[in-house]
Amino acid sequence: MKFLKIFAMATVVLALGAGIASSQTGSWAPLTNQPPGVTLGPMLQLRDGRILVHEEQSGNARDWWILTPSTTGSYLSGTWTSGGQLPSNYAPFYFGSQVLNDGKTVVIEGGEYNFGTADWTTLGAIGTVSGSTFTWTANSPPSGWGTIGDAESTVLANGKYMQANCCTPQNAIFNGPNSWTVTGSVKQPSNDESGFTLLTTDEVLTVDAKSDPNCSTSTGSELYNQGTGAWRCGPNTVGRLYNPADEELGAAVLMYNNKVIQFGGNVVATNVYDVSTNLWSNGPVPSGGLDQADGPAALEPNGKVLAMLSPGLFQSGCQFVEYDPLHPTTLTNTANPANCPSDSSFVGHLMILPTGQIMFTDLSGTVEIYTPVPGFAAGVKQPFIVSAHTNLPMLPLNNVLGGYYFNGLTENNAYGDDYQGRTNYPLVRLTSYSTSQVYYGITHDESTHSINPITGLITTMFDRPAGLPTGSYKTEVIANGIVSSNYVVFQAP
Repeated sequence: MKFLKIFAMATVVLALGAGIASSQTGSWAPLTNQPPGVTLGPMLQLRDGRILVHEEQSGNARDWWILTPSTTGSYLSGTWTSGGQLPSNYAPFYFGSQVLNDGKTVVIEGGEYNFGTADWTTLGAIGTVSGSTFTWTANSPPSGWGTIGDAESTVLANGKYMQANCCTPQNAIFNGPNSWTVTGSVKQPSNDESGFTLLTTDEVLTVDAKSDPNCSTSTGSELYNQGTGAWRCGPNTVGRLYNPADEELGAAVLMYNNKVIQFGGNVVATNVYDVSTNLWSNGPVPSGGLDQADGPAALEPNGKVLAMLSPGLFQSGCQFVEYDPLHPTTLTNTANPANCPSDSSFVGHLMILPTGQIMFTDLSGTVEIYTPVPGFAAGVKQPFIVSAHTNLPMLPLNNVLGGYYFNGLTENNAYGDDYQGRTNYPLVRLTSYSTSQVYYGITHDESTHSINPITGLITTMFDRPAGLPTGSYKTEVIANGIVSSNYVVFQAP
């Protein structure tokens, strides 16, 4: 459980190191156009390249905002518009969230707080995108559930959205508006404070945040099989990664080496899970007493994991670090955004952008973007389009692209139970040959949602953006900020 930001910012002064950028670290820059006098938190990547962002804590939590990149594709110089307003009885903090594969639907479920009051609510809402309009309607919880709260969620390899119940072991599959199907319950006593990580095996990993009598361990992990709908006991972590007094955990990020780094909660430790061997090992120990009792992490195209840490439970003194799998025993301080070190890690949110940059919000009115060191990591699979490089007619709806690695190899962005902002689905970027202006098609209905690199051919459809000028367009597929190694040319309209 987290307090509201205003209550949690006790000042801690530690010698954390300057975290000054060097030639081997990235750099931060604030948006040219900051949000219009509002404080922002969780982010979701829409299927047309825009970023949907929730207004938080000192603002109106019914409100959403949309950042649209500039005509050159820059998010740093993007512009803000309204993303609509949730139903009148629903203003959540810390909730489940997913963008669905139909290209037009966002689902928000639960909330640890509603209108600033601790509630663990079962309220939810469905957001529908129609051009520049975003409309929200109420959505019922799974039958019989008394809580959802700040529970985790994911989209399975089969494309189905799975939502946890924070305060019980229950999980459910979303069928559509006001309709759910019960699926397997976790082995630990409840889902509270754990997170979901989609793996290249098509399974889902969760690290237990409490003692698990069903697996006879206080260092448990579990794996979910989408075929059977059941959880099984996984391998034990190397030491307990949560503090029993608070049960907080940090982010878990699947990397391009097919390993997951899991940051400890109110515990100064990390572990690494090898998907291939199904074993955990010690990761690097953060310096300066840093941990991640809730906090964000995101995978850079160069293979490094960017993470926001701070000392202890909900204390200020944050420091951004990078984990490089090529140097697996160390965490390296990197540059900090403007509000570090006054922030605690739990106020942060990270989102990989189609440009390969990473967007950051911290429940304040300042939004910044991190530009990593350029290059691709070993193991990265760039999307590859299997189509002739000839002029293809661009239809208003349902243009088909086929190729490989369209979903990427990871969900990328992670936090834990309180925020989900996955980006493991294809975006289609259209660049005009005559004006160099950048547009995004609206992608939807992939043939699979698997991130397994041996999945084979994947197809996706995309719709032509409204008002697209006549002309020829260089057409690329992007997943997790990784741009396809080739392109096709579409002729519009």
